[in-house]
Amino acid sequence: MERGEMQKEITLTGFDLQISDVLRLAREEVVVNLDSHALEKVKKARQIVLQKAQGTEKIYGLNTGVGQNKDQRIAIDAFEEFNRNLIYSHLVAIGDAVPEVQARAVLLIKLHSFLRGNSGVSEKIIFLLKELINRRITPVMKATSSIGEADLGTLAFLGLVLMGEGEVYYHGKICKTAQVFAKENLKAVVLGVKDGLSIVSSNAYSQALSIFAIDEMRCLLANMELIYSLTLEAVDGNITPFLYFSKTAPSGSGYLLAAEKILTNLSDSYLLKQHFRKSMQDPLSFRNFPNVVASLYDALAYLSKIVSTNLSVSDENPYVDLEKEEILSTSNYDTTSVALALEMVNTALSQLARMSVFRIIKLGDSSFTDLPRFLAANEQMLGFQTLQKTAVRLEVQINDLTNTTINNFYPISSGIEDYATNLLLILSKNTQIISYFNYILAIEGLSAAQAIDLGQVKQLGVGSQQLYSQFRTLVPFLEKDSNLSELVEKIASELIANTLGIATSFGAAQL
Repeated sequence: MERGEMQKEITLTGFDLQISDVLRLAREEVVVNLDSHALEKVKKARQIVLQKAQGTEKIYGLNTGVGQNKDQRIAIDAFEEFNRNLIYSHLVAIGDAVPEVQARAVLLIKLHSFLRGNSGVSEKIIFLLKELINRRITPVMKATSSIGEADLGTLAFLGLVLMGEGEVYYHGKICKTAQVFAKENLKAVVLGVKDGLSIVSSNAYSQALSIFAIDEMRCLLANMELIYSLTLEAVDGNITPFLYFSKTAPSGSGYLLAAEKILTNLSDSYLLKQHFRKSMQDPLSFRNFPNVVASLYDALAYLSKIVSTNLSVSDENPYVDLEKEEILSTSNYDTTSVALALEMVNTALSQLARMSVFRIIKLGDSSFTDLPRFLAANEQMLGFQTLQKTAVRLEVQINDLTNTTINNFYPISSGIEDYATNLLLILSKNTQIISYFNYILAIEGLSAAQAIDLGQVKQLGVGSQQLYSQFRTLVPFLEKDSNLSELVEKIASELIANTLGIATSFGAAQL
């Protein structure tokens, strides 16, 4: 991977693509170039495919059918029709369209994968993908069909666009591909041997969603740590667990990262100064936070490592071996490692969400905080009592979403495909968990800010003070009962959009 001046150009080699590269290209104006050595490998792989396709040996997806139809021989003069029909027959995805930014990431991942030279795909497809990326012409793809063993139904829509059909995102609108190609003077591709299978037999969509999920969870983690820091100051929390881990935890461990981020948020806080504490030990939802959040750091780091590795490993089946000039059957499309890692991350998020709800309940408990009941500013207020129901409802939904999904699969295609991971369903659950968690954090942040004012806390940490100030620009101190739904929505939208402007500076998770 080579990067140009000001990071506005990327030269794809088929290797060394980073998560940050995918995110930047999907979101920004970045020009993609193709490495000349990679193109030589593409040419060689194509020659191997063409030679093998005309031989007597049966090779899956080249001169035979696919799935249960692998025993059917495809005649040489039927290659074009077979590959075209393969795209049409796999257009089975339904539901919402993949958002444009995610679809652009899919294009990059597919092009990057082809450049390794293990697909044997036509060079014309390589060059057309490059033009689609650079001209910001993005396929409109349906999202729902994959069971985790290649994103066949979604990626078939990419094949449709390469053939000049279907629809694309173009200049902020959804347009017919044929019209856009005519305007941009682009030629559709006539699919040849193996082209159809190489387009659809890939986890590019799952990989793209995994990358965006990692990015969203980094933001969630940073905001979670900031809001926890503010809550800790609101109740005069004990910081010794963080001091302990900052001195004893192994370098690079989740424990150390969590401790360092919280202590950074609390820099200059009264909690770090000698003062009389009313409680020797806090409830576990406060005291155990560094341990539990460390598990999320470690789980997220593990997921990131797997996703990063998979970006440079071919998921082709069959696989073109350039050295031996052979075409091999593989199981490279399997996604078990990513699915298991993501389920672990989702479980860690569920644990932390429940702790957040417990802290919300504690903030409303006058016997614990020595503040007015339910954070009411006066006796005429009901305060945040009923808001606890919303927080609990959200956490119950999160807990339900963490039920194991990977082991729920069926044998299909006459029993040939009798294993799956449901990776995209797990990713969908992750998206919902993050959304619900942001609402919970909005409620905790709203409660903590109210408690800070009621307790007249004078000296906040550098990070938590910035968060508190941002909160107060969004919502005022509540002197009377107000529309809490509106306030929570306002804070949650800022958390989801990462527009608080703080997470990057304080507590941002560097994974």
